[in-house]
Amino acid sequence: MCGVDTDEVQAVFAGSAVWLDCTSLVQPVDSLLEVSWYRDQDLLYYQYSVGGRAVSYPPNTTAGVMFHVRASSLSVGHVTLWPAMPQDAGVYRCHVVLSSGGDEVTDTERQKTIAVFVCESLMPSVL
Repeated sequence: MCGVDTDEVQAVFAGSAVWLDCTSLVQPVDSLLEVSWYRDQDLLYYQYSVGGRAVSYPPNTTAGVMFHVRASSLSVGHVTLWPAMPQDAGVYRCHVVLSSGGDEVTDTERQKTIAVFVCESLMPSVL
């Protein structure tokens, strides 16, 4: 992770939650919105909405398509990893594509990068 430009740095303890937030990038909610979350270069979570409403999600899932078993979301632009494990440390990137309609479709792309460090718990183990 050294030498990588990031917009935010988070340090969490193993077992706690990692809150990944790029909701500021999804404003204003236009007619079409795609949000992709990546850990390093691997797709972690995908969200798609039209007019502010989530669409095309399989039944019994959270607000998005999971590519990581411990990822969930309650709103577009926000993903939670829980419980955090040491192997979750890495560089997370939110890639947003806003498409506005009208006579001519215009795409606007935005990104946010978050470096996440997961520390081992400081609590002593019970013998």
